[in-house]
Amino acid sequence: MKLKDKFIKLMFYGGLDKKDYEDVQDILSEKNSRMLFLTGLICMVLFLAMFLSTFFSSRADSMEELRLRSRMIYVFMIFVCAIAMMIREQQKYHENRFIIMEWYLFLTLLFGFAIWAGTYNQPYYPSTTFFVFLFALPFLIIERPIRLSIYLIGISAIFLTCSYQIKTADLFELDFLNCLCFLYLSIAFSIVMMAFKYKEVIQKIKIEEQRDRDDLTGLLNKAAIEREVCKCLEGKEKGYLFIIDIDNFKYVNDQYGHLFGDAVISAYAKSLEEVFGTSSLIGRFGGDEFIVFVKQDSLDDMSRLFEQVKKKMDTTICFPVQGEKHPTISVGATFFDGHDHDYKELLDLADQALYEVKHEGKNQIKIRVI
Repeated sequence: MKLKDKFIKLMFYGGLDKKDYEDVQDILSEKNSRMLFLTGLICMVLFLAMFLSTFFSSRADSMEELRLRSRMIYVFMIFVCAIAMMIREQQKYHENRFIIMEWYLFLTLLFGFAIWAGTYNQPYYPSTTFFVFLFALPFLIIERPIRLSIYLIGISAIFLTCSYQIKTADLFELDFLNCLCFLYLSIAFSIVMMAFKYKEVIQKIKIEEQRDRDDLTGLLNKAAIEREVCKCLEGKEKGYLFIIDIDNFKYVNDQYGHLFGDAVISAYAKSLEEVFGTSSLIGRFGGDEFIVFVKQDSLDDMSRLFEQVKKKMDTTICFPVQGEKHPTISVGATFFDGHDHDYKELLDLADQALYEVKHEGKNQIKIRVI
């Protein structure tokens, strides 16, 4: 890859491929949401301390107007921080897609305070608050380096404009040099930190996928399928929960060995994935049992879907003994209507339906209605 392409990839996607970058957006949004709450809390405590300190200030009475103005600004910033924390609480129940926009709005208000504190409030001293915020920013937010760099350059230009208009030439020159140094460090740190954080998230996803996947079939394991179905139930997503059991599987294992039995299980897992697609949740419950959660309001002709599964099996598995019939499947199901029912309740109903199928000759589908 050319150096130019590597640089573009680093600045736009933190060194990741575009697809990998898009895949981690939900996790990054959640991290940014948590960090927004923490930053808001810390800043609120600091602004509250500044507000209280104005009551113990030894400034002369002639400075009372400035003291009053400072208190008003501190109160406003405390309110801003409280809003940032409330946004985090709201993000627990809503999508995180606007969290970056909310972060930039919050940062703009913080930098606005820093510019006021370093220029209008203290025109005869070098600025410090602005440079602290400038340096700390890459450690607070996970964002594309290109957008963060543009934002930092823009906010620094506003600061220098204010400093130039208010301060003496010597103080402006000092602010200018400090701003260049801290801006360079902030952009450099943002590039390094973003690349590190993105790769850390990708690594975490890979570890979680390995943890959540069944070794034999690659489907979700028992714990993972329960967690993912529970998320759907909490989100009131209507759908069908199926428990699928391979009939007479013990005979297959005893007759042809466990290696062939594993091949049969893997083939059934692949068939389920092909028939139900990526929009459904599919997991291995254990042994020769599978769980499928189909996110649909209604499911017409379920028998047809499972016939497709069996047809795919017929073309996938070749039994050592010619003419040996492929094992059939028994299916117990229940429908989640979006009301307050938990996973265990649905699983129990589907399991009851499967039990009835097993005692009525197997190779059938039965639904238990809540």
